[in-house]
Amino acid sequence: MAVDSYKKYFDVDAIFEELKKYAPTAKKDNFFRAFSFAEKAHKTQFRKDGHTPYITHPVEVVKILINLHADEDTIICAFLHDVPEDTEFDIHYIKEMFGDKIAFLVDGITKLSKVHYRSNMPERQVESLKKLLLYTAEDLRVVIVKLADRLHNMKTLDNIEEPEKRLRIARETLEIYVPIANLLGIREIKTQLEDLCFKHIFPREYAELNEKLESVGKSRKSASDKFIKVINDITTGIKLNTKITSRDKNLYSIYKKICSLGKSIDTVDNRIGIKIVVDDIPSCYQMLGIIHSEFIPKIDRFKDYIANSKSNSYQSLHTTVFGPDGIITEIQIRTEKMDIEAEYGVASNFFYKNKMSGDLKRSSWVKKVLEMEKGETDSDDFLEDLKLDILQDRIFVFTPKGTGIDLPKGASIIDFAYAIHTEIGNHTYKADVNGQIKPITTVLKNRDIVNVITSRKVSPELSWLSFTKTNLAKNKILSYLKRISRDKKIREGHKILQKEFDISGLGICRNANFKKIASVVKKEFDKDIKNLDDLFISIGEGEISASELVKTLVLSAKSLIPSGLRKLSKSLEQGVKVNLRIMAINRFGLLKDISEVLYDNVLDIYSLKGWASKYEREAYFTVCILVPNLRTVSKIFDELEQIDEVRSVYRVTVKALIGFYSAGVAMIALWIFSPFILRFLSKSPIKQASPALFDLIIYSGPFVVFALMLYVISVVKKYFPVLRNKKLVWAITFSIPIVAIITLAIDIIYFDLHLSWFFIFMEVFLIYGYLIMNYMHYLKTTQRT
Repeated sequence: MAVDSYKKYFDVDAIFEELKKYAPTAKKDNFFRAFSFAEKAHKTQFRKDGHTPYITHPVEVVKILINLHADEDTIICAFLHDVPEDTEFDIHYIKEMFGDKIAFLVDGITKLSKVHYRSNMPERQVESLKKLLLYTAEDLRVVIVKLADRLHNMKTLDNIEEPEKRLRIARETLEIYVPIANLLGIREIKTQLEDLCFKHIFPREYAELNEKLESVGKSRKSASDKFIKVINDITTGIKLNTKITSRDKNLYSIYKKICSLGKSIDTVDNRIGIKIVVDDIPSCYQMLGIIHSEFIPKIDRFKDYIANSKSNSYQSLHTTVFGPDGIITEIQIRTEKMDIEAEYGVASNFFYKNKMSGDLKRSSWVKKVLEMEKGETDSDDFLEDLKLDILQDRIFVFTPKGTGIDLPKGASIIDFAYAIHTEIGNHTYKADVNGQIKPITTVLKNRDIVNVITSRKVSPELSWLSFTKTNLAKNKILSYLKRISRDKKIREGHKILQKEFDISGLGICRNANFKKIASVVKKEFDKDIKNLDDLFISIGEGEISASELVKTLVLSAKSLIPSGLRKLSKSLEQGVKVNLRIMAINRFGLLKDISEVLYDNVLDIYSLKGWASKYEREAYFTVCILVPNLRTVSKIFDELEQIDEVRSVYRVTVKALIGFYSAGVAMIALWIFSPFILRFLSKSPIKQASPALFDLIIYSGPFVVFALMLYVISVVKKYFPVLRNKKLVWAITFSIPIVAIITLAIDIIYFDLHLSWFFIFMEVFLIYGYLIMNYMHYLKTTQRT
């Protein structure tokens, strides 16, 4: 082993001495045997720059892990982690030389090395990712070594020549590895990875922000020094043991903050960060009192993460004050134990306490991984489930008895209910959130106290999927929907698809071109359907997304319903302008609840009008909004329909209003002016010159009124779903021809017209025969769906 030949790159003896400082029992023979084996295996290999020996990579990973105080097995694993994948020595060889434990750790890391994240990952790569997570569930050292491995690879990412590959690796790191580091609470690695990803994904913004922070660096240091001196003088006087340091936020966290506030990099101020470490928890609160008595606090920025820790078990007191010279100063106060855990997370439990099992973070991780492995989703959905359930920012929500429920940020009451128990989730009606009754669509916030209200009359609906966040809730809802009867699936599927058709302004789904729908379903969802009932069942079971189907139809099937589709397709690219009509039982706070749903989802509100009925029992609203896409419209419908006392929500199109009012006005005008028309015709030369033509015009009157009436009814059915299945519509439909015939009879008698009553009765027979046939078809359809 030519250790001296690597002096240019590293000093392996010095590295071992660093290990001995915190692990005095570490065996030198094991350390150097692992190094020698790795050096031999990678002897002929170089890094991407073409001249750096490959062995420098595992050595740098070892140095990162020593900084985390990793144990001896983890250090040996770090030396060997690339050997099975990149050299002739397989995992069995490592097992023979270093034993089962080291082989297990190395094999776990090798599994993930075969996975390069893409949205369309092959089955075998998804399975490799599953295996890694299961290895991780059994021994978290696997993922900690992988995080260290990824950190060094990101530090040398500039050595990769292809820009596309650099960008892919950076995005993969930001979407998968950074959230894992955050979940495990390893801030030391998380912040470095974030800034390295930021540099490659948003290079211009990275450079601008870095330059901006450097420009205010001197003033920030001066303000930090002043603050530290003031506090040190006070604590020295009262003999309070403290360690005070300035704390710089990493660039990416600053960038995310200014983006969330809708600000630009130019608005970054010279606020400073301070970290204060004390001996115990009572001293934390004592220090908080000292700071608040010396400087003016911003009360709305105080957070007690000691009493209510974060989902990754982070603990600290956070406060913000106006520090020296009025500069905003953000302060974190914690004990030494809390500080170690804040920097190293799970690593602090494994490496500082030499524990290999047992805290909340680990059990939560294991539970979620195994839950996804047992779930009913296939591999295509696995990565999305992983990102939804494990890799997102987390919140803690509490039951009335104080039990904390760990959920992803953006989770709703439904997610919370299913996290408690399946039966509670299946029958959730609404919930008491912090003393206020809220609908099940409500998005929960960190530290909310939630009491779920259930009802046996409530059961899972397909629409629930649109406001659930967790894989657990989605699986439970889909599992329930698969168990319901075939007829109910058809009814639910038809209702959901018709709703999406109404939202998109496409009319009656049963009147659409089935062959076109079937071809789209086959192409987009890889499913064969023989009839509409098959489609409704697939939608009812959650196999086909009605919103995705309609979106695809709008974008790709312009011949399905020619009128309006081109406009819809074009509008999808620039947002969709939508007019809604809301009908509800009037109550106090109704407008506030509706407004909150709209403001949470829309890009802009052009108008919002509301009025009450004569006795103020009913309330009506019309709203014109701009939304990003049709899926958002569907989400708004779901959330509005969950509001107490809201009875119906439907979309109103300009085309529908023009068609309705035009035909209605024409029909009424014909009715009003029919006596004058008859009088004019009876005195005109037409009656004497062409009696047959005169009779035809007179006989066609009821048919014209009837045709206009049918057009109005078709517009109502197509564009006004709230009136579509109302019996009143059919009552009016049956009564209008009677009134038309009576009016004609009065005109015949008044103008002394000599018409055949036989032909008039034949008209009545034909009109009502047609109406009865349509009514029977309507009854048959409603019974099925």
